[in-house]
Amino acid sequence: MITHLVGVLVLSTLISSRLYEIPAARVVRQTLVSSNGNSDGKGDNVTADASAFHYKNADGTIGMNVSSTGNATSGNGNGASIENIGQGAVGSNNIGSTGNISASGPNSNNKKGESSDAIIFQVFSDIFGEIYGNQMSVNSQQEGKSFGTGDTSVKASGNANLTKNGVASPSASDNNVANAGATGSDNSEAEVKSNQILTWDQLIAQLYGHAKGSGKTNAQANVDLGAGNNNNGIEVNGLVSGANSNGGNVNAEVEGKGSIDGSGHNLSGGMNGAVNGTGNSQLVGAQNLQSNRTGTNTTISTFGDGKSNGKGDNSITLNSNSSANSNGSVAGQIDMQNAANGGNKNMTVQNGLQVNDNKGGTLAIGYGEIKGNGTENSAANIGVNSQYDQNGHAQVNTTGVGNAVSNNQNSSLTMEGNAQITNPNGTKSGTATASGNVSGAYNNLTGTNQVVVGNGGANGNAHMEANGGGPGDSAAETKTDLVLKDGNITRTSSVSGSVKASGDSTIVKSVSDVSDQNECRCRSANADELSACSIEFKGILVCFGFKFWMVEEKKESFPWSSLRSNSLNTMGRRLRWSIEGR
Repeated sequence: MITHLVGVLVLSTLISSRLYEIPAARVVRQTLVSSNGNSDGKGDNVTADASAFHYKNADGTIGMNVSSTGNATSGNGNGASIENIGQGAVGSNNIGSTGNISASGPNSNNKKGESSDAIIFQVFSDIFGEIYGNQMSVNSQQEGKSFGTGDTSVKASGNANLTKNGVASPSASDNNVANAGATGSDNSEAEVKSNQILTWDQLIAQLYGHAKGSGKTNAQANVDLGAGNNNNGIEVNGLVSGANSNGGNVNAEVEGKGSIDGSGHNLSGGMNGAVNGTGNSQLVGAQNLQSNRTGTNTTISTFGDGKSNGKGDNSITLNSNSSANSNGSVAGQIDMQNAANGGNKNMTVQNGLQVNDNKGGTLAIGYGEIKGNGTENSAANIGVNSQYDQNGHAQVNTTGVGNAVSNNQNSSLTMEGNAQITNPNGTKSGTATASGNVSGAYNNLTGTNQVVVGNGGANGNAHMEANGGGPGDSAAETKTDLVLKDGNITRTSSVSGSVKASGDSTIVKSVSDVSDQNECRCRSANADELSACSIEFKGILVCFGFKFWMVEEKKESFPWSSLRSNSLNTMGRRLRWSIEGR
């Protein structure tokens, strides 16, 4: 359906004058008044309307207004769209606006009667413009929804411009954009709202976008919003995408909001995602908020990536929110968790934030990794949380918990956690690693690590324990390391040990443990007394082994141990150690 209206009105003013005694001369001044309203709609049910009104008041004020509106809905996979135009002029004063919105999906080109995935589309667009003397304004609004299964999307665009004597308003909105899209075999929905009111000296704009997809194997959601111009504009965009190789459940969701009120800006965004299944899984997310004013650029970007490869169950989640305004107040956080339960595991998580505000630029990144091999199912988890608050304080917290279990086969486990913050004050970073290998008829490894970097400094700890035993020989080896940096100062800690036992039946155990908190130092302590030692820096190594064999049908037991470490020189089950840390 198309509604089109064009109007032209010429208003004349007769002016009389008398000079000396010359007969009056008549001068006619003409003021051109024009308008153009158009509404074009497509869908199963469409209403469209355009109208214009020209007038001259008793006081001589000449004015006009124009409106263009449309509404369209459709189902059965058919798309819907509205395209509006509203234009007008009174003399050298001009207004112009366009407003377009469309909702579509995978079956938008279906012929009537063909089957679909029950996708439903709803769109609405309205433009009203007015000139009254030297005062001008434009109001443009677009809304749309698309929901069902498969791919869905909604796209809105438009502009608003005012000119006087060929000079454009400095507040003009060059291109309002509000797009949202989603993919999901189980559910897919997208929604956008765009509203702008333009006068000569001020722009008021509001944007909203939301997308959500869920399905088997993969899902995706994205939002893209923008309003204003290069000297007074905002942007909000985001993407979440997940996949699983064995048809697992995937969810993705993105939301964004933005507003302009004169020179004031407020932005917010959020991301959620989850992947649950077996085999290979991946979840990624990224969102950006940007506020531009003349001489000022405020941004916050959040990003994350998680991967899991293995034969057992795995689960990756993402949660993030962020906000920014034109006063330089910025805040955000992103949290990702990666959990797996299986024999062989290969897992990673990385996320962070990048900020540009009135406190300077800040980059905060965290990374975690776990690799484990074993014959039996065992659990592992990585968590990375990155934050930035309105006071300019950043923190990155990376944690890991891992296990590996085997019967009649060796087990191995390696863990790594990193955190780094860079800002105008310099760079702070930390790395905590733990590794272990163990053999024996029955064996297992358990490890943990954590590194926390914030405005106050860098702290961390790492722990690895290996146990093996049963019929035949056994061996265990563990190692933990910490590297903490604050500018030009580096603090390192390292503990490692190994133990072997041979015989008909053996037991081995190796434990390596390092911790560094707040740069405190401890030179020596008894391992059995560590719980009562009020220190913040410690290193522990415990290794021992036993072997058993039969002699003339009489069972005898003999102790055996072997200890090695760069920072320890101890023997026996009661250990003394000496480690220096800064």
